[in-house]
Amino acid sequence: MPKTTGYETAVRAAVEKLRTIDLSGRCARLGLPNPQDGLLEFRAFGTDMVLRQSDFELFQAGTHTPARESDRILILHYLLCDLPIPAAGENSELISFRQFDSGMFYWEAYLSRGVRPLVERIGNDPELLKRNLARFDWQPVPLGDLGARIHAVGSVYITLIYRLGDEEFPPSADLLFDAGIKRVFPTEDVAVLAGRICLGLL
Repeated sequence: MPKTTGYETAVRAAVEKLRTIDLSGRCARLGLPNPQDGLLEFRAFGTDMVLRQSDFELFQAGTHTPARESDRILILHYLLCDLPIPAAGENSELISFRQFDSGMFYWEAYLSRGVRPLVERIGNDPELLKRNLARFDWQPVPLGDLGARIHAVGSVYITLIYRLGDEEFPPSADLLFDAGIKRVFPTEDVAVLAGRICLGLL
């Protein structure tokens, strides 16, 4: 199935389910503000966004510019989660992509879609990474040579651990996820989410 067709199918299925839920109640459980006048305004991926409840179209706030397809499907799938998502904290259990269902099977594809391009772009330039991190909402964490806890949407965060290279080892990066994300996203969505963050840092 072509990628575009796959997105369209996923969006239609998500919208059909979302039409049957109480969006205000759902948002309260997911760490999002209540919709006002048919619009849900929130912060995601470092951008102010607006979701129109009538058709679940997603836009950048203050514009009529549609959001990325990947952002829309991730946010629609986030809204489909019917369990409360605990607020992320310093004591959250962090897990690797390998620990998701089929994570080992998709490991190479996961690396090639995001982590490797990020390392190739940043290399040993932590100042470049810091500048690019400004595109997101993030906080430093004491991990690696540069650690960052990056906000995705609602209560979902990704922890980036960047290690500079030396004479023996090249630079490297890891992404870690709060264990609770397993109740929100399937493995395929987690891979898309990781790629979204990494490519946004290029």
